[in-house]
This record gives sequence, C-alpha cells and structure tokens, in this order.
Amino acid sequence: MQKKITALLLILLCIVSIYVGIRSTKEIKINDQKISKHASQIALITLDGTIYSNLSDGFMDDINSAENVRKSLLRAFKDPTVNGILLRVNSPGGTVGMSQEIYNIVLKNRKLKPVVVSMSDIAASGGYYIAAAADRIYANPGTLTGSIGVIMSTFNVKNLLNNKLEVKAEVIKSGKYKDIASPYKNMSNEERAMLQSMINRTYEQFIDAIMNARVNRKDGYSVKKANLTEDNLHQYADGRIFTGIQAQKLGFIDSIGGLEDAKKGIRKIVQKKFGIYRKIPIVQYNSPSGLNLLFSGLSSKLNKINTFNTYMPFSTKYPRQPLVIWE
Repeated sequence: MQKKITALLLILLCIVSIYVGIRSTKEIKINDQKISKHASQIALITLDGTIYSNLSDGFMDDINSAENVRKSLLRAFKDPTVNGILLRVNSPGGTVGMSQEIYNIVLKNRKLKPVVVSMSDIAASGGYYIAAAADRIYANPGTLTGSIGVIMSTFNVKNLLNNKLEVKAEVIKSGKYKDIASPYKNMSNEERAMLQSMINRTYEQFIDAIMNARVNRKDGYSVKKANLTEDNLHQYADGRIFTGIQAQKLGFIDSIGGLEDAKKGIRKIVQKKFGIYRKIPIVQYNSPSGLNLLFSGLSSKLNKINTFNTYMPFSTKYPRQPLVIWE
C-alpha cells in the first residue's frame, strides 16, 4: 500500500513539474516570432561614450561601446525571454554609419518588442539619432540632447609644411578629386561645394530618420507622449542643444524622468502589450561575466587613466568624415 502511495505521489509530482515547465515556457507569437509570456524579463542595455564601429572581439572591449550595444540589441530581440528593451543612452554622438545601424535595428524591431530610451547626462546628435527610433524617450530636466546635424572637419597644414618646415607634399592621383579635403593643399570652391552637398544629403537622412520614427509614428500605447511636429523638427534641427525640459516641450522627447521613471514606463508598455500583470524584472543585458568581467573592469580603469584622448575632439580621430556628434 505504501509503495502505491509513493508511486502515486511521484506521478503527481511529475505532472506538476511538467505543468510548471509548460507555464514557464509558454509563448505567444508576434510577427511570427515566439516570445515567452511567463519566463519574461526586460533587457537593460547601456550605451556610454562616442558611437563608432569597433570590430574587435577581445577581452578588453568596452561592454557599453556602440559595437557591443549593437550585438546586445540583436541578441535581445531574438531572445524569447526578453519582452522589452530599456536602452540607457549617454553619448554625444559619433559616426554616421554606426548611428544609423543601431537606429535601424531598433526601428525595425520595435513592433516586435517595445523599446524605451532613458537619456542620462547627454544624448546629442548621434545619441539622439538612435533614441529617436524608440517607442518612448525619457530625459532628465538637465539632460543635454538635440544637436541635430552633420559636421565634417579637416586641416590645412600646407603653409606650415611649406613655409615653416620647408616640406612640400607630392601627390600622385588617379582623378582630380582623389585628394579632396587633403590637409596638404587648399580646398577649391568646387571641392567645398561637393563636400557641402554630401553633408546636406547626410543631414536629410537624419531628418528623414526622425520623421519616420517620431513625426509619422502611429501606435496604440496608452502612455502620455509629446508629439513632434514637422514644423518644429525643421525649425529646431539646426544643431542647437536642448535641455530635457526644452526637448519635451518641443516633442523631441516624451517624458521628463530618470532611469527609475523609464523602468516604470517600459513595464507598463510591456504589461499591456503581452498581458503580463506582475512586476517584470529588469536585467542588465550587456553586462560581462567571468573573465570578461575582470578584463572589462581593467579596460575601464585604463580608459580613465588615458585622459589625453578624453580632451581630444572626436573629429581628430575621424577627419574628413561626416559625423553626427556634438563636441
């Protein structure tokens, strides 16, 4: 008799375990992708510093770099346990291409999983470019944002080389524009007009990106939002910087609030979208582990020691390249 009772208890335990397992892995489909409803979390991804492509995969990589953020976003959108993404942005901007790449990842996938941006000290130019793709943007009252525009810098050292150092650069080229914006010669009016046209086209891409992501957005979230108008966009997208309060009044961001406010906001959106009415954990998603944690900490300390690069303009590293940065 006792053996029968034990057997029944074991069978009952197995049934309960199977039931719990099924509930914990229950999934819903959105746009043909399975997303977990019960084993859910919100991914907190931090973007800190200038935005540029760093393709190395070494232990010394900065976990908050644009490249690692790009990878973390792709992983989070594919992760069935992630129901939403909270992107913390602290960046003055950077290169056009990398800003566009992260923007496109967020914009293409935000219908699948909600994305909320929390601006920290600064989210300007390329930082705002990326933030514009999110469903909602939170900023502190004193956050610096805006600086919508494109810039390119170069140097002219011709007189220094010729007159002071008596050095003359000899250039052999395949076409008349192959050394356009070269620091070894004066820029012609024709070259300047050509580069200005390129900058204008890149600027139009920036404006179009904001138009697509914010001005023309249509969503059903019952969350208070500030609508950015096309008139405000064209009037104020002249490179100027906004505080968080100014940006909210004009519609460039949605709400005034810090990281905790953004956490509450993303939870509400996720709860409504997926029908989850419990407190969803928010997990730091691009945090390192194991040896990566050790080397990441070392990398962070080395970056703080190397103060020379901190005070050097980003454009000195990327001369003759269009940038979306405020410096």
